[in-house]
Amino acid sequence: MVDFKKLKSQKAKPKSINPTEIFRRLPKPLGINDLYTSQTEILQAWFDRRAERDIVLKLHTGGGKTLVGLLLAQSTINETGEPVLYLAPTNQLVQQTLDKAEAYGISAVPYTRGQPLDDEFINGNAIMVGTYKALFNGRSKFGIRGEVNPQKVSAIILDDAHAAFSVVRDSFTLEVSAKNNFDRYEALVDIFRKSFKEIDKLGTLEDIIEGSDYSVLEVPYWAWNEQLDSVRAQLRSDSDKYAMVWPLLRDQLHLCHALISRDAFTITPILPLVNAFPTFYEAPRRIYMSATIADDSEIIRTFDANPDSLNHPLQSRSLAGISERMALIPELMKFEFKRDHVEKLIQWTANNKKLGTVVLVSSDEAAKKWSDIATVAKGSEEVERLVARLQNGEITGPIVFANRYDGIDLPGDSCRVLVMNGLPSGASNYELFRASTLYGGTTITRMIAQRIEQGIGRGSRGAGDHCVVLLIGNDISAWVAKEANFRFLTSATKAQLDMGIEMSKEVENLQDLSKTIEKSFDRAKDWTEYHAETLAEFVDDEETNNFYITQAAVERKSINLWHDGYHELAIAKLEQFIITGNHSLDIQMRGWLEQLAARIADKWGNKERSQDLQRQAFANNRNLIRPKVLPPYRPLTVSVPQAKAIAEQIGTYRLRQGYLQSFEELVSNLHQDASANRFEKALAEFAIMIGLSSERYDIQGEGPDVLWLLPDKVGLVIEAKSRKKGKNALTKEQHGQLLVAAEWFEAKYPGYDYVRVSVHPKNIATRSAVAGASHALTFEKLAAMISDARSLLTSLCESQLDMSTLEAECNRILNGSNLRSDRITAHYLVPFSVQE
Repeated sequence: MVDFKKLKSQKAKPKSINPTEIFRRLPKPLGINDLYTSQTEILQAWFDRRAERDIVLKLHTGGGKTLVGLLLAQSTINETGEPVLYLAPTNQLVQQTLDKAEAYGISAVPYTRGQPLDDEFINGNAIMVGTYKALFNGRSKFGIRGEVNPQKVSAIILDDAHAAFSVVRDSFTLEVSAKNNFDRYEALVDIFRKSFKEIDKLGTLEDIIEGSDYSVLEVPYWAWNEQLDSVRAQLRSDSDKYAMVWPLLRDQLHLCHALISRDAFTITPILPLVNAFPTFYEAPRRIYMSATIADDSEIIRTFDANPDSLNHPLQSRSLAGISERMALIPELMKFEFKRDHVEKLIQWTANNKKLGTVVLVSSDEAAKKWSDIATVAKGSEEVERLVARLQNGEITGPIVFANRYDGIDLPGDSCRVLVMNGLPSGASNYELFRASTLYGGTTITRMIAQRIEQGIGRGSRGAGDHCVVLLIGNDISAWVAKEANFRFLTSATKAQLDMGIEMSKEVENLQDLSKTIEKSFDRAKDWTEYHAETLAEFVDDEETNNFYITQAAVERKSINLWHDGYHELAIAKLEQFIITGNHSLDIQMRGWLEQLAARIADKWGNKERSQDLQRQAFANNRNLIRPKVLPPYRPLTVSVPQAKAIAEQIGTYRLRQGYLQSFEELVSNLHQDASANRFEKALAEFAIMIGLSSERYDIQGEGPDVLWLLPDKVGLVIEAKSRKKGKNALTKEQHGQLLVAAEWFEAKYPGYDYVRVSVHPKNIATRSAVAGASHALTFEKLAAMISDARSLLTSLCESQLDMSTLEAECNRILNGSNLRSDRITAHYLVPFSVQE
């Protein structure tokens, strides 16, 4: 019998270190002859630059990143003879990587929980493949800083690095659950009650603890720093419950946010403390493999990567890996698209066409709404099981996944229709906190853009694959329609969404929609040619945004300096960037960075400087921690006439229909059952949508809940008693709050007239309230105002007028409308009458 191993050893040449040559020598799976052009370009470019410690490589979703990563790993092993570690975000992706390695004859071993590190890995004979959590945990078998002989590697490959940010942060996050450990949760909250009272947030805190408020509060950092020993003592007694996290945080609590939600008391670092892991931090080669997203700056924040690696990523112009996606937006179609329409479509796809059908939603709560017609995946194990069954063709769905915008692959018939229901949002307390704190700024817009791109990439994986993507919901339709959001998407996604927008506007009814979708299923030549030609015409090299990379590098550097005890240098680094980047920084992020500098100054012991910085931060971003001493109030201004303000806002949308969808999303919160926070926020933004100036302002009982500023120096001073029952009259105490708010307005806006307004179910007041000079905005009148605004905005958005003519048309309509600023008081506000 022929001994092939013997023959192979006799013929053996020195091992090649060039990854393309390694591929040439490997056995090939059936149907695979060669690499994509894009893979070859990336491999050769990496080989030329392999001495660089940090390298970012970008390939389109489905463009063969896994094989590229394995070849880079094998090249490094062949060159150095030392271990290489390959990390992926999920167990499913780990298994896919191991399967890929086996198919090509590349030696790879899995990381196995509860077992020592494999000798084949330690001896540099096989690549070890595991999840990020295999390395990043407080009991890491690879070792943490301070331990003897941590495991060294010659390279670490970080697959889907863009999908790993929340996974890595989670490894450094300690959560005391309100459900499972309420006594400890309550004890930690109690430590900080006094500090929340000092900044007038005690009411919100109590609502959160009771479970009636879904917001996330950050513990003021000055109180956190003062109470670190108390917190440490509380957690030490429970440290066995947090054994995978506690060793990473116990000495670094001052570098952390402390967050309180109805679900948990959360401690998470400002940026992940990856320097605790020598295996990663001291690796000679760190290779970050990312999809072609528009903004990779989180790689710096999460992994402390060299900014130069982001400025000069390895990427290819090839279209290989860009899947065919028919992206349709039902809200833009010529008929009223209802919930039961999408239900019929996905059931028709799954049951009649026998094709995989998936729904992506942002939360478990949103997933419940689909449970009557679809299977809802609950928990990681069930997600993996259902994904495997879809991939194997055992089921066709519909399957609903909550907050799974990355980390699952559904190629081929496993997903031919993907429904993205609603705008992607964060799920963790940190993500919710960051989203609310930076609301309205470009940071959150970039995050949403990335999640949309990741989400639509789940259903088609690489060249030759295809999928229909339905984007449903007013919020996601409005987001896509806004011009400013589009620039945060890659050129491929822009091209596919542009095609989808044009197609959607042509669809006349549900039957027409199903026929359009069938064009994708049936591989209709007119559709496939249209997609291929349009994609080739509009896809360009992605431009790297150096400003965001510089900003991320400054944040990471300042944290590193603070960690090493260089407080003054850390603050100076932030302040210098704030000054030099002033024109490019949005005001929300400017405040965030100023608060970071204030936090560092407080821990340093420079309380006066900390308070000055915090006042600046709060003046720029009112969603941040309110300082103990308030900054001077900045009065609102009416910058442009009402018609011009409305026209300019509509002009920011690529599709004017999107402005109407934003309006509908907004006014859906102007009802009696909305929380006070949501109602007041919506009321302030409603005023802006109809061309007025507006803000929320109520600090230490001063100022109104909401202020509307009309032209001609008139203010509507509004107290929102939206959740009162209809039979309850306005009380003396409530009217007193309105009087205090009016006194505040007189002091801050000298020379202005004002109208005192209470949002109230009825215009009835008790005799003791003596509310004769005040007015009610009843729900009936508010509904009339919303209806008039809808009519005005619909007329403008459905017109085809250019911007200059649109303003004139808006003026004409306002002249005949009760929404004109000088008519609002007379037509929508009603005087209070005394309850008999």
